[in-house]
Amino acid sequence: MSESYRRARFGLRLLWPCVGASLALTVLGLGPASVAPLAVFALLVFVACAPLEWSALGLLAVALLVDNPGERPMEGKWESPLLPLGDLLYNNLNKVTGIEALRFSLLEAAIGVLLVVAIARRVHGDRIDEPTGTRTPRHPMRGSWALMLGAIVALEMWGLARHGDFKNSLWQFRQLIWMPALGVLFGYSLKSAASRVALVRIVLAVACVRALLGIWFHFAICVPQDIVTEYATTHSDAILATVAILLGLVLLVAQPCPEHTWLNAVVQPIVVLGMLVNDRRIAFVGIAGGIAALVLLSPPALQRKLKRASLLLAPVIALYVGVGWFVDSPVFGPVATLRSVITQDDDSSKTRDIENFNLIQTLKRQPLFGSGFGHEYIEFVQANRVDQIFAQYRFIAHNSVLWLLSLSGIAGFTLVWQAFAVSASVALRAFRAARVPMDRVAAFGAVAALCAFIVQAWGDMGLQSWMGTLLLTAFVGAAGALSVPPAPEHSFA
Repeated sequence: MSESYRRARFGLRLLWPCVGASLALTVLGLGPASVAPLAVFALLVFVACAPLEWSALGLLAVALLVDNPGERPMEGKWESPLLPLGDLLYNNLNKVTGIEALRFSLLEAAIGVLLVVAIARRVHGDRIDEPTGTRTPRHPMRGSWALMLGAIVALEMWGLARHGDFKNSLWQFRQLIWMPALGVLFGYSLKSAASRVALVRIVLAVACVRALLGIWFHFAICVPQDIVTEYATTHSDAILATVAILLGLVLLVAQPCPEHTWLNAVVQPIVVLGMLVNDRRIAFVGIAGGIAALVLLSPPALQRKLKRASLLLAPVIALYVGVGWFVDSPVFGPVATLRSVITQDDDSSKTRDIENFNLIQTLKRQPLFGSGFGHEYIEFVQANRVDQIFAQYRFIAHNSVLWLLSLSGIAGFTLVWQAFAVSASVALRAFRAARVPMDRVAAFGAVAALCAFIVQAWGDMGLQSWMGTLLLTAFVGAAGALSVPPAPEHSFA
């Protein structure tokens, strides 16, 4: 029996008695608070004993699956069964425990614990997390993550030195500052081929569950009661749906087989319908970018087939778009989405244009280093008044890219954003270096996550998305283990 499974079994032996004791205390009516210490102890023992990839993938699956209350799932019109666990995971613990000092979430606490375990094992030379039993080479993203973290800390100090608001600055960079930590965690833990397969399966399964939640909410709750909503699940689910759809496509390209054909036949309709009822047009942009990347990365023979197919379908597509551009019908729903993305003549788009203008003008005041975190953008032109509803709206803008640029200036933005450029390089190198189809799928998952994340960041507060941050760092971390010198031949064989 391997050391990994021997230690994991030891952790499980301690886990089940704790679970039993917790259930007994619950039956006795002592309440959840009395069983929480036992549950936490059991989980800590398991994390300490089991391979870290088990804990990291488990945390990722739960964090992606549950509803994040900060994103107002279902617009607050319906509470799914996953919301209570989401409250526990994403809300600050001071709201749960009443202890004011615990101004961080259970998710952040869990990430911190896993990082401590990873560092301790690295320092003591523990090989349980090494697939081959020997220490693997340094992850190619470590230096980039460190540079990003240093830039964020420097921008926070710069902003506070200029009398920035500390409390609002924490809100501004909360997900950004955890990104390097998550990148290191997933880069350390997701090294084995089994972890990459599990990662792909988790994303596809969670995307289906969350799509089904949105479908249920739309057709079983909203339609019968004539409730009109702007979205079904959350804005961040557009990122999850984009990555899942692209993963399904690359599975067919990397390894065409009946199993992957059936998987796409089952998964894709569910995820696509969930994406449609969620009504986030930005998801279509991310999917288009991912498909373009997949075509460019495909072997020459496949590219030639795709080009021929495109030429044959071009007249049909042109006719469909031409008719659908002027006809309002559900049959031409994709064309209506395309038209709204291109024309952007609705009130929301016009408001975003005004906001983007204000961000650019704010940048011109401090073009090199920006104002730093803790500062608002300057509202040179005022759009709709929302300060009576949300007085802090100038601390975070919808366009996260221009917003970060306005706060950090050209220098600070470059130091933060370089992590995404390096991630793309690592993902592409891993894709070309992969020897087996599932490794190529996992590497392309990093490309898909980057497309979805950056599009969401440009369109709608993507830098404040936990779901986008988790997906991006998980796939980039997994891809880093594959980032070796590329193979001399490029083939899907």
